[in-house]
Formats: sequence, C-alpha cells, structure tokens
Amino acid sequence: MNLLLLEPDELDPTGRATVRGRRAEHAASVLRAEVGQQLKVGVLGGGLGNARIEVIASDHLVLTATFDRPAPPAEDALLLAVPRPKVLLRMLEHAAALGFGEIVLLRTWRVDKSWLGSSAMQPATWRRHLVLGLEQAGRTLLPRVRFFPLFRPFVEDELPALPLPADRFVAHPTASTGTVELALAPGTPFALALGPDGGLLPYEVDRLATAGFLPVHCGRHPLRTETALATLAGQLDLLRRRSSLSR
Repeated sequence: MNLLLLEPDELDPTGRATVRGRRAEHAASVLRAEVGQQLKVGVLGGGLGNARIEVIASDHLVLTATFDRPAPPAEDALLLAVPRPKVLLRMLEHAAALGFGEIVLLRTWRVDKSWLGSSAMQPATWRRHLVLGLEQAGRTLLPRVRFFPLFRPFVEDELPALPLPADRFVAHPTASTGTVELALAPGTPFALALGPDGGLLPYEVDRLATAGFLPVHCGRHPLRTETALATLAGQLDLLRRRSSLSR
C-alpha cells in the first residue's frame, strides 16, 4: 500500500479521520507508524495530500489530513473479456493501478459460463480489488465497471452509445499492425480491448474493428491476458508520452 486511501465519509470538516481494519493494521505492522508521523493519503474520488498521525490504538489510528494535489487522471477505457475468476480480480487491480477509468467486462465465445457465477463477478468484490490497485499506484479515481453478458448485442446496441475515447485498439497476435507503428497525440486517452486466454475469435475482432477498434499486436508471441494488459497499456502510454516530448 503506497497510499492510504480514505473514504469521503471518513473525514470530518477539519480533515480528521479514524481508520480501522486492514489499513490500520498495515500502517502499524508494515509502515511502523508512530504518533506525529506523516503518511501519504488520498480521498477516494478526490485529491492527494499528507496526513499526520494523532493517535495510535490497538485497533485503529486517528489522523488529520490535508489535500493539496489533484487526483491523477483516469481517462483510458478497458474492454475485457471475462477471464478466470482469480485472474479477473488481479486484472481489476492492474487496471486501476494503470489508470483506466472505465472497465467494460464482456462475455465472448471463449469465456466459460461458470466463471460468470463466481463471487469475482460481484460489484462489492470488484470494488475491493480496484481500491487495492489505487492504493498501489497512488491513485484516487475509482474506475467504473460494467458487465455485458452477450457480445453481439453489446457491439450492435450498447457499444455505439458508450463515451469511449476515439483512439481504439483491440489486441490480436496476428494483427497486421504492431504498436511500434502507432502514433498517439500527447495526453490523448485510448480504449483497449482484450480477449481471454486463447484470444478473441476472428468474428469478434472484425466486429470490434467495425466499431473503430484497430487490431494491433505487441509482438508475435501470444501472451497471457495479464501480461498483455500491462504490456499494451505501457506501450500505448509510452507512445503518447514520447509524442509530447517531441513537440
């Protein structure tokens, strides 16, 4: 945990908050927190700052926080075919840490129906893991997660109405375009679509391409979904950062 993330309703008007449970235990056992110590804090959906520890007790700590920095942006969008439950939860953490603000979960042909009935598909579970990702990366903006159980109705009826970024890419290992050939404008958000392990069907790639998603690869060797997410998100972010340096 690189950021102590507070819920808005935990703060009183003076910036004082009482923290219990996992976060208090982490501060005590991992950070070796002491009275008077300063911690990096953020408020969920808000800014970043620092907090002074006022009280340390066996089951809680009390701190006073000030927020003087804006929230890091989270404008990118992820379309993700639902992976195996344990993988899904890890990928939600990764997506939040990488700065995705919109996460659309899809059932594609290679998504096992049994995965959809797991506890990993519960919104409360999503939220816990998204928060862990935010804490890891020092972010505060909670991604919105939505699930669409049928691919074709999603592409035909729902996708056109979604406010996704104009720069759209779908990962496919046999795509003719590599990320090395792309150019992104500085600060431009992107939407990235990923299939499950085993990939998207050609039909699914074609339908996404019709909706403006350019098929791309990041190398000719197939990657696990988790690895593909980190690799492609990092490469696309690097491209837009390099564009800003060249101006």
